[in-house]
Amino acid sequence: MIRRILVLLAALIHTTPDGRADLPLQDNVRSYLFAGAQHSPGAFPPAPGAGQQAGNPVDWWWPLRALLVAMDEWVREGKAPPASTYPRLDRGTLVSAANVAFPAISGVQAPNTLRAAGRVPNVLLPGGAGGGTPLPLLVPQVDADGNETAGIRLPDVAVPLATYSGWNFRRPEIGGTHLLVSLLGSYVPLARTRAEREARRDPRPSIEERYPSRAAYLFRVRGAADARVGFRYLLAGDVESVVRRSADHWDLHSKTAAGAISSR
Repeated sequence: MIRRILVLLAALIHTTPDGRADLPLQDNVRSYLFAGAQHSPGAFPPAPGAGQQAGNPVDWWWPLRALLVAMDEWVREGKAPPASTYPRLDRGTLVSAANVAFPAISGVQAPNTLRAAGRVPNVLLPGGAGGGTPLPLLVPQVDADGNETAGIRLPDVAVPLATYSGWNFRRPEIGGTHLLVSLLGSYVPLARTRAEREARRDPRPSIEERYPSRAAYLFRVRGAADARVGFRYLLAGDVESVVRRSADHWDLHSKTAAGAISSR
């Protein structure tokens, strides 16, 4: 039997070791990035924790379900799975951390200052095989909202009410604010109104500037979900659940001041 592999998590698995070029995937391999997600889905409503921002609630179990069905069909029936979708150097969607175009949001540290550690020397090879050389730190590029541009962009990310990231800097109370909380992402809600956005000097358009009503927002959410079904990144049977979560998210914004859920 031909071995078939689906890679579901982002890593340096599709670039050269020096991080300077993309690598072609083999025919029996697919790679997917769940855009804007953290290591495992966070709580909803978003909750504060050890990070400066609330945890990231993007639920990637829905696309994972679709991809597992696709893998089963690939193995059992030989039906090709959905196309790979992940950040690439040649498309400008994979960049060094220093070159991430993250927006200047008050109270949110940008990831541009992050630096990778050096390579661990290999004592079995002459010269240590480049030991101490800085590792390439490549991350997905983001849009004007700070949301990742490549990969499977669920409606949360494609029709946003917030900025979502896979990183979260440590809170001042626990020290080391230049460091990240392990495996924790961020949730940075949009301002609800233009006036609120301008008062906060937030460069991201507010919710009222994007969506004229709850119904208009949910219409766009459903359209984004249906499009993911068409690409086989989402199961048709999960669309209603995705729309319900988005409705709950809208209602959360309607009841809670945006800043109240972004920090302790």
